[in-house]
Amino acid sequence: MKPLWKSRPIRWTAQLLALVLVVWGIAHTGRQAASQLSDQQARLEQQAAQLDQQAIESETSASDRQRLRLEADRLRDRAKHFWYAHPGWLTASGLAYALGMLPAGWFWRTCLRRLKQPAPLGKTLYAYCLGHLGKYFPGKAMVIILRVGVLAPLGVLKVATTLTIFLETLTMMAVGSALAALCLLGLRLDGRWTLLAIGLMVMTFVPTLPPLLREVLRRTQRGIEPHLMQDWLSRIDWRLLAQGWLAMTITWLANGLSLYCVLRASPSAEFTNVDWLTIGLSSLGACAMAVVLGFVSFLPGGAGVREVVLSTMLSPIVGPVAALAAAVWIRIVWLLAEVCMAMGLSLKYRRP
Repeated sequence: MKPLWKSRPIRWTAQLLALVLVVWGIAHTGRQAASQLSDQQARLEQQAAQLDQQAIESETSASDRQRLRLEADRLRDRAKHFWYAHPGWLTASGLAYALGMLPAGWFWRTCLRRLKQPAPLGKTLYAYCLGHLGKYFPGKAMVIILRVGVLAPLGVLKVATTLTIFLETLTMMAVGSALAALCLLGLRLDGRWTLLAIGLMVMTFVPTLPPLLREVLRRTQRGIEPHLMQDWLSRIDWRLLAQGWLAMTITWLANGLSLYCVLRASPSAEFTNVDWLTIGLSSLGACAMAVVLGFVSFLPGGAGVREVVLSTMLSPIVGPVAALAAAVWIRIVWLLAEVCMAMGLSLKYRRP
């Protein structure tokens, strides 16, 4: 007789509950993005009204009053169109992000294969992309639940899935922190940001060092058979770590390119006096810093944290209005890209 938790109605109910929770998380993220756009529009309109009032009450020359009115008109025009973004650049941003998910998914599969798990490439990439949607639900457990749900029917051990998710995620965050620190050093921005990036790199990189990781696993995963644990530990080596850093570097470069495309999509972005190297370093550094800080915040999808970081770091480069618009648009674009990747791969790989 099958255990109750393996019965088909129970399994379907659990899958439906997971789907509902993920959809709720995505909808909540979308509402937050729309609210931020609306708030920024209201602030611009309020600033325009204040300038109009100053022009009326001002006792200065007619030219000064005219200047205030022109500035008010410019702010009203921004309030009306600041949220607009060129569809072509947004599409390019989504494609860059979607392609950037593939090297990270490949590394996760490499980790599973190192542990001798039956992880076919297509199915593993589907599990990886589907798991991304779980980050919009409070906590990090939904990512594991969704990926385990895809791979467990193939015979992949749940503990192996959890372990490799831990390794893949921390490697991604360590590489992101390192790239953020390098970009911030190149930009010569506030040194506190650089120190924060270096601290985050140390915090995420140290646990992935093979000797330390092997010791942690030996002490925490006591339920695994000794011979199996010994075999797994021997396969977690420096070569695997190097493969992870290479794959994640490609992923982060694609993410930075995605943010750059969003900045190019905004008509309010001020690129006139900024060279291409500064824009590139800013896009990569801000993107990496925002995602890593959003991850360590443990908020669903880094809600609010990403927007604050992106707005703060990009404002000196493209202006505050374009920085906030880009922060909101990048979340929408990435969310849509994740949904499209998961849905596209599900058409072929959803069933065992």
